[in-house]
Amino acid sequence: MTISSYPYAKLLIAVIVAIAVGVISNSVGWGIATFFIMMFIFIWVASWIFEATIKGKVEVTDELEELLEKLVGIGEAKKQLPFNARGWLNSLGLYVQFNEKGGLSRLQAGDKYRSQIDAWRDYMYEWKVKRYNPGDWEKLVNPTFEIAEWLLTFEGLPTEHADAFNRAIEVCKKEGQLKLPPIDG
Repeated sequence: MTISSYPYAKLLIAVIVAIAVGVISNSVGWGIATFFIMMFIFIWVASWIFEATIKGKVEVTDELEELLEKLVGIGEAKKQLPFNARGWLNSLGLYVQFNEKGGLSRLQAGDKYRSQIDAWRDYMYEWKVKRYNPGDWEKLVNPTFEIAEWLLTFEGLPTEHADAFNRAIEVCKKEGQLKLPPIDG
C-alpha cells in the first residue's frame, strides 16, 4: 500500500511538517505556507502518477458493460459467501472489490496489487469508468464468475470437493479451461 491509499495520512503529514516548520522558524506564517505547499505537492504528485490511467472518460460499450456486470456478480458473491470461502474467489489471480452504499456502487478489479478497472455506478445505474486497462486479466473474469456461482451453490467450498476444486484451478491456470466438480454429486 502506498500513502495514496490513506488520504488522511497525507493531511496528517502536511500538518506535522507545517507545525515543525512553524516551531523551528518561530513563525506561524511559514508553518501555514508549508502546509499549503505540502498539500500542493501531494496533489501534484498524485495527479502526475495517475495521469496515465485517467486519460479522459472511458466509453462504456456493451462489451464493457457485460464485463462490469460479471465483475459485480463476483463482488456480490464474495459478500454472500462465508468469510472462510471468500478467498477461493481469488484462486485464479483476479481480485474484485465491490462496494455499495446509498445507491452508489464502486467496482475495482485486477491483480493483487493494482486494479485494472475502476468504475462507479450512480443512482441511475449508469457506469462511469475512471480507469480501464484491457489485458490478460480479462480472461480470468468468466472462470472466476463460474467459481463464484459454484461456491454460492454450495455456500462455500465443501470438504468433499476441495481436492477436485484445487485440481480444477491448477488445470485452469495451465490450460485455460475450468472444469469444476459437478454440482449434482
